[in-house]
Amino acid sequence: MTTLMPIGVFAHATRLSVRALRNYDRLGLLVPARIDPGSGYRRYSLEQFARAGLIRRLRELEVPLAEIAEILDAGTPDEVKAAIKRHHDRVAARAAELAAISGGLDSVLAEPTRWLHVYERVRTPQPIARLTIRTPLSDLAERIGPAYARLFAALDAQGVTPSGPPGTRYGTDDPDELSVELFVPVDGPVRDDGEIGAAELPGGLLAATIHEGGYEDVETAYRSLGRWIAERDRVPTGPAEELYLVAPGPSVAPEAYRTEIAWPVTA
Repeated sequence: MTTLMPIGVFAHATRLSVRALRNYDRLGLLVPARIDPGSGYRRYSLEQFARAGLIRRLRELEVPLAEIAEILDAGTPDEVKAAIKRHHDRVAARAAELAAISGGLDSVLAEPTRWLHVYERVRTPQPIARLTIRTPLSDLAERIGPAYARLFAALDAQGVTPSGPPGTRYGTDDPDELSVELFVPVDGPVRDDGEIGAAELPGGLLAATIHEGGYEDVETAYRSLGRWIAERDRVPTGPAEELYLVAPGPSVAPEAYRTEIAWPVTA
């Protein structure tokens, strides 16, 4: 006869809380061997110790419950190892991201005393080809490259030559859904194909600064512009712009990137 134990005893024996066991039952991760039809009391068998122990260790490793289900459903030890390795690789990648963020904290803390040179320039109206994407800020780095590839491919197909460096304009400040206009100055008419269209970059006065290198600390440029505008009581008259003077590319090292950050302002 199979030995069954109540949930309290099983919880103490496996070092899992009663609350956790009820949740694992609800999710199908660790279903009791028997549930009394009259009282609803859960009872567990000795054979479930191994499964409970595996769940506990995986939770100690902060494996999400959905991935624990995948591991438990794996048919062979090799599949279990592969599922655990996938989680390990994700954790390692996240640890690297956190280390990079931590490494950048010094520059953030030093921000009030670190300001970039801001200058003014006047722009004449420019014909441009443009493509607009909507994306969360967190996905922008992944989406902007393919979007530019589509823009340049469409221009090439139309026989239109860029006449200046590409840029972006940010139509909204909502980090959950940015409206980003990718543009490039052109020397000929652009045919609207439903995604790529023609427009004009408005002329006027710009307050601008140069950001050099990768974009991890591009906030320094924006804050320098904001400070300059506030000190001179200027008013922005359009969306912020980035002009990629030395743009990212397969053969360009991040430290070589050179980007003009600009804001149209009142005179």
